[in-house]
Amino acid sequence: MKLKYIVFLFFSLISLSSGAQSIMIDDDISDKELQIERCLQQMDVDYSTKYDAQQFGLPTPDSLYLQNQYGNEVIAYEICPAIPIGIVICISGRDAPSASAYYGHAMEFYKLGYATFTMDVSNHSKTDGSKKYEEVKDVQAVIDYIKTKMDYINLPIVVMGVAMGGTVAIRSMIESYDINAAISLSAYSSFEDYFAFNHNEADPKYDFPNVSLKDIEDMSVADSITLSKLCSVKGIDQRPILLMQSKKDKIVPYAYFTRLSKEMRKYTNELVSFVVEGDEHYICRDFINPSSDKAYFETLTDFLKRITPSVPLSAYRKLEDTQEI
Repeated sequence: MKLKYIVFLFFSLISLSSGAQSIMIDDDISDKELQIERCLQQMDVDYSTKYDAQQFGLPTPDSLYLQNQYGNEVIAYEICPAIPIGIVICISGRDAPSASAYYGHAMEFYKLGYATFTMDVSNHSKTDGSKKYEEVKDVQAVIDYIKTKMDYINLPIVVMGVAMGGTVAIRSMIESYDINAAISLSAYSSFEDYFAFNHNEADPKYDFPNVSLKDIEDMSVADSITLSKLCSVKGIDQRPILLMQSKKDKIVPYAYFTRLSKEMRKYTNELVSFVVEGDEHYICRDFINPSSDKAYFETLTDFLKRITPSVPLSAYRKLEDTQEI
């Protein structure tokens, strides 16, 4: 397989505001698509371990079968306290965590008075669709459902995710003003960036012969360049966001965190960052039981308390701008 032309390729991994500028015509783009698709087919959420909400003292979740704007089925699970004061949408990652792995968090949110929606995203799990930046449409399908429920009228909506799910959470907030805040753990800025960092390095399954970053961009939907690189972080528009990262994450480099936080501070004064030492991709030492990690748990719950309008901020200890553990 050979490229017919390469006129110019420019891709910056330094600034979120920069994009790819190139002209490339491929003799056999379908072969390249097949390589990428085969890789993505290896990225489904692992359901070998499933969790039962009742194990965590939660009521049985309501199973929701929704549709995104493309007509693809979106599966989500709803857990609601008697009188909710807010909503957290927990988004599955590339291959983990699964929707049920959030039940430990859902239990703590339940105690705070938050309803929780755990959800799968397009074609990485039980939800239909392609793997080409459609995930924000899946989140919107859940939001559209929330807006139909009387119990949730005027309640703040928070999106939360890890790695790919963390990136989807940020992109979803950028696209939707229905979202009041985001919690993002170990987020990367795009599949293109992730490919660049891992190609022939940390992750051997990204060894695609003759496939370039531009090829991957061309395979994505038309708006992928804007969305996937978070060029539009100004869309955060002064809303609260909690970014969490470990310094030696082998899956998502710490550089993503520094780039994201630097860019986001231009557009919100409500950015809280939380950094841990070592390689803690899930930040919390025991993601299934978040309260077991005191520093993580306090940061997470304090953030939620701060954005709940019915709770005075003075009632809780003030978070430092950045906490390092």
